[in-house]
Amino acid sequence: MNIFPYRVRFTKTGKLRFLSHHDLMRLFERAFRRSGLPLRMTEGYNPHPILSFPTALGLGIESLDEILEVELTAWTPPAKIEQALAVQLPEGVKLSKVEAFARKDRSAIDYVEYEATVPKEADLVAGVREFLAKKEAWIERKSDKGGKKVEIRRYVLALEAEPGKVLMRVRVTDQGTAKPEEVLRSIGLDPAAGVRIKKTYTEVGTR
Repeated sequence: MNIFPYRVRFTKTGKLRFLSHHDLMRLFERAFRRSGLPLRMTEGYNPHPILSFPTALGLGIESLDEILEVELTAWTPPAKIEQALAVQLPEGVKLSKVEAFARKDRSAIDYVEYEATVPKEADLVAGVREFLAKKEAWIERKSDKGGKKVEIRRYVLALEAEPGKVLMRVRVTDQGTAKPEEVLRSIGLDPAAGVRIKKTYTEVGTR
């Protein structure tokens, strides 16, 4: 079987920022089924399109640069894929680019960039300076399975405070990454206190 992988970049904004990763997967699966594109399907009793997201976006975070990868069974011009898929997507999810890539190269995310809009009265310059001066920054990460200590300083490549916003570049590795909310707490800001986080860029590499 011929296999042709494509990378789809899209935005996820507005109310759809509250769509879970699982629901986003289902949304694209239905959209691709309706598009009529020659999808490569899984085998078994309940076949579905082969889709993957290199990273999962946190609930409530907007994104201007999300990535989805899909496999087709026939070569299809990227412009045709974009045209067929775009009309099947709801408001809040918009395609920005479709491109082919080599299947032999394992796709991976090198880093992502975030912009956090914060209350203008928040003075975070000192917190940013203190964080960047640290060799280690340990946080408590909680989950359904309990809590664990995680060192996040090694993942933060860049961090900057501007009036009304915080900008950050965060490394993504096989061993883990830092969540933007964790970085904000580490510089003295409560993410729940009128803060809105947006992913602005995703850098793709191979590993």
